Amino acid sequence: MTTATTTPKTAPEAFVRTPGAGLRGTAVAWAAVAAWGAGLIELALGAGALPQDGAARGAGIVLLALGAGGLVWGAATLARGRIVVPRAGVAGALAGIAATTVVFAADPVRTSVLATAAAMGLLVTIALVCAAVLRARSRGKADAAPPPVWAILVAAAIVAALVTPALGATEAGRNATGHGGHQLIDPGHH
Repeated sequence: MTTATTTPKTAPEAFVRTPGAGLRGTAVAWAAVAAWGAGLIELALGAGALPQDGAARGAGIVLLALGAGGLVWGAATLARGRIVVPRAGVAGALAGIAATTVVFAADPVRTSVLATAAAMGLLVTIALVCAAVLRARSRGKADAAPPPVWAILVAAAIVAALVTPALGATEAGRNATGHGGHQLIDPGHH
């Protein structure tokens, strides 16, 4: 009777953890969560710009598309554990900065400075991380390890603390029904 011996399989080299790999992997978490935050702000700014005329309306439509794309890109990046299509990440971030600038310049009275600044800060973060990935790949370096859970949670908490007030300061946030404004039962109706 013969018995087969098996050797344990190792993880792919791209995901072997080396000292410092956890910290390098945190950039993926920051970029993905920043894309979600920027995407939500872009959607809110875009919705607020739609009733306007001219360049603001066009930039609003662009912001709606970029916001939806940012949400999808962030989810794909986090699901893969690495920056996906980094060139598109840089291009989308730069386009978002340009469209946000156009919306703000077209109507600075109704466009929130806080939301504009938060979106631009998040978009610059995304562009820098994507550019760093492009540079590392051009030098032949492998992608960093997937982000650890703690990095995702920290990034999410910080981005949420930045994005929540920014969303409330947008035109969509100011026009939203306040807490307690919804009633399930009409008290005057029997």
